[in-house]
Amino acid sequence: MKLQKGIKYDEKIIRQMVIGLFFCVVTFVFLLKSPLHIWIGGDSGIDSSVFKTVALMMDKGYMPYRDTFDHKGPYLYLLNWIGLQISYYRGIWIIEFVNMFITLIVLYKIARIKCSPGVSVVAVLVSMSPLFTYFQGGNFVEEYAMPLIAISLYIFLDYMVNSIVNKRRLLVCGFCFGGVLLLRANMISVWIVFCLAIFCKCIIERRYCELREFIMYFIGGMGIIIIPFVIWLLAEGALGDFWNSYIVFNMQYSSWAKEGTVLSYRWDAFFSFLNKAVLIFSTMITAYLCGQKEKFVYISYLCYIVLTLALLSLSGRTFEHYGMIMIPMLTFPIASLYNIFEVGKEGKSLALVVSLYFLGVIVMPDWLDLSSTIMTTYEKRYDNNHSKVVTEVCGIVESLTTPEDKISVYGNWDVIYVLTNRLHATKYSYQIPIGTVSKEIMEDYLQQLQEELPELIIVQDDYYDENIGGFLEENSYQLIWQQTEDELQDALIYQYSN
Repeated sequence: MKLQKGIKYDEKIIRQMVIGLFFCVVTFVFLLKSPLHIWIGGDSGIDSSVFKTVALMMDKGYMPYRDTFDHKGPYLYLLNWIGLQISYYRGIWIIEFVNMFITLIVLYKIARIKCSPGVSVVAVLVSMSPLFTYFQGGNFVEEYAMPLIAISLYIFLDYMVNSIVNKRRLLVCGFCFGGVLLLRANMISVWIVFCLAIFCKCIIERRYCELREFIMYFIGGMGIIIIPFVIWLLAEGALGDFWNSYIVFNMQYSSWAKEGTVLSYRWDAFFSFLNKAVLIFSTMITAYLCGQKEKFVYISYLCYIVLTLALLSLSGRTFEHYGMIMIPMLTFPIASLYNIFEVGKEGKSLALVVSLYFLGVIVMPDWLDLSSTIMTTYEKRYDNNHSKVVTEVCGIVESLTTPEDKISVYGNWDVIYVLTNRLHATKYSYQIPIGTVSKEIMEDYLQQLQEELPELIIVQDDYYDENIGGFLEENSYQLIWQQTEDELQDALIYQYSN
C-alpha cells in the first residue's frame, strides 16, 4: 500500500509540473501581445508609458504624486520601478509574465474546487479567452490586480465550499485586498461581497470568536502592504499629493463626462462590459445554480458579478482593459457547469462535447491567430520595432539635449521620455485628458512651464491647441521639425530660442 501511495504522489507531482509548464508556455505565447515582449521591444502603450515614466522619475530620486503626476496607486509604480531595475525598457515584461502565470495557476486551483484536472485546464482557457480583447498591450493596473483578485477568490471559495481556512490564508487575503487598494480602489468587489457574505454567515451561526479572528488577521494582512507605502509617502512629503491625485482627482475623473449625463455613460458602460459571450454564459450558469445546491455560495457569486460590473462602470468609460478584472470571475461558474456534467458516463461524454465546443469555437481561433505570428516575431527579434515617428523624434531629442536636460511632451506620449531617458519639465508628463478634467491642472502646467522654459517641447499633432499654441508664441519657441507623412502618430518639435 505504501508503494501505491508513493506512485500516486509521484503522479500528482508530475501532473502539477506538466500543468505548470503548460501554463508557463501559455503565458509566454500570450504575452506576444505585449509590445514589451523580449522578442519585440516596440512602442509601449499610452498608459504603460506613463507608468514607466513615473518609474524613471523614481529612479532619478523623484517622488510619485509630488514630482510627477498620475492618479493610479503607488503599488503600480513600484512594480514598474522593479521592472526598470531588471532591464531598463523591457524589464516590466518579466513582472507581467510572473503576474500572468500566477493568475493562471490560481484560476486552475479555483476550477479544481469543482472539477477534475483536465477540464479545469479547459475552464481556465475558456475564462481567459476575453483577455485577447482586454489586454490592449498590457502593463495596466487591471493586469496586476488579476492575481490578487484570483488568490482572494480562491481563498473565499475554498472556505465557503470546503470550509478550509487558516491564519496564513487570512493574512494573504488581506494583503491582496491592500494591494488592489494601492492600484485602483474600484476593483475591490470580490472583497466587498464575500467579506460581507462570510460576516453574515458567522453572525447567523453565532461564530463570533471565529469572526473576530477572521477580521483581525485580514486587517493584519492589509497592514503588511499598506503601512510601508504610507510611511514612504509620509517620509517623502508626498502623502498630501497622493491624496489629491488618487482620491480627489479620481472622484473628479469618475464624474466627468464629455456629453450627456454621467448616469447615462455609466448605464451604457455597464451593458457594454456585460455584452461578452463568456461573461453572459458565466452569469447565466451562476443564476441557474442559485436555485440548486450551495445556494448561499452562488447567490453571493451572482452579487459579485453584478457589483463588479457596477464598479467597472463608475467612470462611464468603456476602455477594454478595464475588463481584465473580470477574468478571475469567469472560471468558477464554468467549472461548476463541468461539475454538473461529471456525474456518470453520460455526463462525462457531455463534458467532452462541451469541451470540444469551447475549444473549437471560443478558445482556438484567437490562439491560432496569435500562434501564426510566433516565427515572424522571433525572426525579427533584433529589429528596431519602434514606429518611424517615435524613432525620429527620439533621435532629434537626443541630438539637441543632454541627459541632464528636461523636456516637455504636450499631449499623452510619454514613450518619448522613456526611450530618450529624459526627465519631464513641470510636474505633468502628460496633460490630456487630465487638463480637460481639471482646469487647475492645465493652469498649473502652463505656469510651471513658464518658470522652467525647457529646451524642447514636443507636441502631438492631434493635441495642438490654444493653450500650448499661445505659450509657444509668447515665449518665442521655434518650430524645428514637423512630421508631414501620413503616420499614426504625428508630432511637432519646438526649440526655445533665448
